[in-house]
Amino acid sequence: MATPWLIVPRKRPSFVIIKLITMTNTYNIAGTDGNLMVPVLNETGSLMAYLLYPDPTGILQELYSCMAISRQYPGHCQAIPRQSDTNAGTWAGTFNKAASFLHNKAFGYTGEPIFQSFIHSLKPKKMAKSTTTSGSSADRIKNDPAFERTRENMAEFGRAGKAAKLLRSIFRDVTINAKDRVTQARLAKVTSRIITTDPVNERGARTVNNGDLQQLHNFHFNARAGISDSLFVRCPVNFNRVSGEVTVDIPVFVPRNMVQQARGTTHFRIVAAAAAINFDTERYEYAMQGTPELPFTTDPTQATTLTLPLPANSPDTVVAVLGIEYYQRVNSRSYALKSGEHNATSIVLVDKVA
Repeated sequence: MATPWLIVPRKRPSFVIIKLITMTNTYNIAGTDGNLMVPVLNETGSLMAYLLYPDPTGILQELYSCMAISRQYPGHCQAIPRQSDTNAGTWAGTFNKAASFLHNKAFGYTGEPIFQSFIHSLKPKKMAKSTTTSGSSADRIKNDPAFERTRENMAEFGRAGKAAKLLRSIFRDVTINAKDRVTQARLAKVTSRIITTDPVNERGARTVNNGDLQQLHNFHFNARAGISDSLFVRCPVNFNRVSGEVTVDIPVFVPRNMVQQARGTTHFRIVAAAAAINFDTERYEYAMQGTPELPFTTDPTQATTLTLPLPANSPDTVVAVLGIEYYQRVNSRSYALKSGEHNATSIVLVDKVA
């Protein structure tokens, strides 16, 4: 039997076309044109629509008008007299059989919901709630011997995250425009590796201070650009622990040739910063210096040395970074360019007491 369609009158002369999924022929009624139709009643028993069968090609040739049907019917059918609807016109068109719509308040001739069983099958199944709770309580993780390895991992991961956050805070002024969205995660990954190289403490008690801090060398705060990707000039970095000075020597160079241009750049400057850091106590000493804004031209620059004073004979680890910042000058005022593709700051020195 062909798939039926449900025609629901709405604001005249428009109709709502609803395709039925299942239907029996128990209450079919013969229409005046020989096709079959079934009355659909609402909760109050009023006629609200007809069920029509499309022809074999899937096209409804005529939209039934609401009218009394006077002809002889089989014993199991009856006529539904209604006032003629003069606004009901002729409709022809092809239906997309892939679209299915349901009218959940449609009732058959006997008053039973047509879609009762189908609607019930569409309702999501609720899983039975377990009497036992899943997962582990915080108290169990803290005290159960079975979670000893978990507690060790959590302790070391916490130290790694604090060390990464400390580095970001220290060098914030030179990385504010030279970072990415996952800088903290990338830095925490490095500090986690450093903790695992601690040869002194037992598992769970290892620290960043005792690990191989040289793994921080060449870390790019902006993953899209390291200092060597934006500044093609070799700038030697030196540290004297006795005096506590970190120096960065910048040679003569032609900006147009040796600096990666960011869109809209008229000026740039090179910045350096250094800090003596104790990752256990989170105490540090910091120094920062940069060149003046240099024009982005073909004129050679002057040789410059950036000096960063730190405490003499410091027992802490010294970390130095080098970066480049881009500017656009308009009416004698400079505006920092937040170019994520070229603003760069990288760790260029890590010195730890032997």
